Amino acid sequence: MKYSRHLSRRTLLRGAGGVAIALPFLDEMLETSVWAAPPTPPVRAFNVFIGGGVPAIHQQNGLVGPLAPLAPLQDKMAFLRGIRGPDGHIAAAGAAFVGKPSINDTTAGGPSIDNEIMRFAYASGKPPTPIDVQGVGSYFKFLDNPSRWVKSWDERGMPKGGFVADPSVLFKTFFGNAPGGMAMPGTMMPPSLDQKLTTSILDTVVSQYKFYSSDRSNLSPASRSKMSDHLDAVRQVEIRASGASLIGQPGAGRGCATPAAPSPNLFVSTQHNGAAGGVTAVAAKFVESFKVMADLFAMGVACDLFRFGFSVACCGGDGVTFTGPYSVAGQMVDIGTAGETHSTNHAMGDNPTGGVAVDHAGWHTHLFLECCAYLMQKLDGFTDVDGGTLLDNSLVMLGTDLGTNHSGVSVFYGVSRAHGKFKPGLYDVQGSLADFLASCKVGMGLGGSAPISSFLA
Repeated sequence: MKYSRHLSRRTLLRGAGGVAIALPFLDEMLETSVWAAPPTPPVRAFNVFIGGGVPAIHQQNGLVGPLAPLAPLQDKMAFLRGIRGPDGHIAAAGAAFVGKPSINDTTAGGPSIDNEIMRFAYASGKPPTPIDVQGVGSYFKFLDNPSRWVKSWDERGMPKGGFVADPSVLFKTFFGNAPGGMAMPGTMMPPSLDQKLTTSILDTVVSQYKFYSSDRSNLSPASRSKMSDHLDAVRQVEIRASGASLIGQPGAGRGCATPAAPSPNLFVSTQHNGAAGGVTAVAAKFVESFKVMADLFAMGVACDLFRFGFSVACCGGDGVTFTGPYSVAGQMVDIGTAGETHSTNHAMGDNPTGGVAVDHAGWHTHLFLECCAYLMQKLDGFTDVDGGTLLDNSLVMLGTDLGTNHSGVSVFYGVSRAHGKFKPGLYDVQGSLADFLASCKVGMGLGGSAPISSFLA
């Protein structure tokens, strides 16, 4: 006799010792329709930050000159000029994706927008991925002042997620330190049942798993595939805990493969506290290192290792002297003549009209935006489940700490389409940072009012 294909949403796989693994939502758990819905991309949000601001004088002409790296994204993102943020690096950097004054140097005034979206979109408060939030990037000063470089904050205003500044460490985070295996560490013997319960819950429910993923279960092919993917995702968590690779394991994602490890000679930013000046770095080496991290970051998103994260191309108030040749909007310059990033930026003053200081500050802005734009373009290079790209379907927010000098007047922001919720273009707006973030939350379905609505779809 053919039994009903309807399953309870409470259906569990149960292993030895009563350990239970919840199943994903399957089509057979629906009773209202036989029509399959089109694939819906998972909710994702990423904050992309550059320290030092984008001076208003460079914003005026649009995505040219210092802002030229963003030009390839003009049909993909909304760019906003005129947002009023806090004054000063510490206040502005801490509020960049929060919109509220920080409590202190280590505690934000509330959750960042990515965390609010996460808790709204996922019933458990976090996505079903091995990593909740992943941070990457480069910064130099203020190791003891996370408000300057942390860009994801939880509901208590505490830093959320790990931050990695070394491409090799990021590679190991995703791809592991050791291959997976059936033998217990240091032995050639397969694990006992007790050892399996310590190392793998899935091994104790393998018979049930095989039934539900086989033709005998009477589930649809799509549900059997989803079932298999879900159990493989649980396996990924176990593998991550053991220090092995998440990529390349069953269910890690279509087209996921372990790439070659990064060169051990890549530039890695080193942190210090209190010193007036920062380190010296070859511009080409800095950009190369950041782009390797961006490659790994985008692959991690494509393989569904994490759905929330942030990047930092120098933190608020950072100081670094770049050296060597560097191309600014097609013009080769000796970036070493621009001096240290922090001092050069503020040498413009509050109301610059032109001059060498403005040009030099623009070189640094271009370099940081090149890093940010590359990350966003890498996300745009991966196809999502609905045929769009990861950039198309995610909320990717580009932000900074200041407008010009230490002023929060006309802070520059960008936001991706987020699955059709926002409109690409260049917008001149009036409103506070809190107004802008509130409007983004409205667009993402979190409710409230939208004081700035021109960029909403």
